[in-house]
Amino acid sequence: MMAGSHMVVGAALWAVTARAAGLDPAEPVALSAALAGALLPDIDHPQSWAGRKFRVVSVPLAMVVGHRGITHSLLAVIAGIAALAMMGLNQPMAPLVVGYLSHLAADGLTPSGVPLLWPSRRRFTLNLCSTGSWIEFALVAVVAALGGWAAGLDLTALPRPSGWRGL
Repeated sequence: MMAGSHMVVGAALWAVTARAAGLDPAEPVALSAALAGALLPDIDHPQSWAGRKFRVVSVPLAMVVGHRGITHSLLAVIAGIAALAMMGLNQPMAPLVVGYLSHLAADGLTPSGVPLLWPSRRRFTLNLCSTGSWIEFALVAVVAALGGWAAGLDLTALPRPSGWRGL
């Protein structure tokens, strides 16, 4: 998925998680952490947003494990779930972890998939959308609407195309 899509999915899934946990789903610091977490797994790719910002980490990591290596593996998923279980959702790092996990779930929708069993090269994918495709954007729009609803946005107030009569 594209970086923007990862950011939208990460923020939206944090909003849904926060609402379910009785937390403020629109808290700006938490949403910012979810955005950052949603980009973090791609630190293993020097041309990614995270890779360009943290080149000192990205270049060696890419040389050792390559893109979509350990940062996209079941080890990362287990570490994220364990971190959430230990700290709880009301801790400042929780949105970062939810954002991170959202990235792995989103990459699992693409044909490239995720190497859950890293270092095995086998990839797991639902193969629902190609990166940058209209299907990716449609899925992200649905997830964004869900996140907006969770954050308490009145989605009926969104602008509609001229001539829209509804269903």
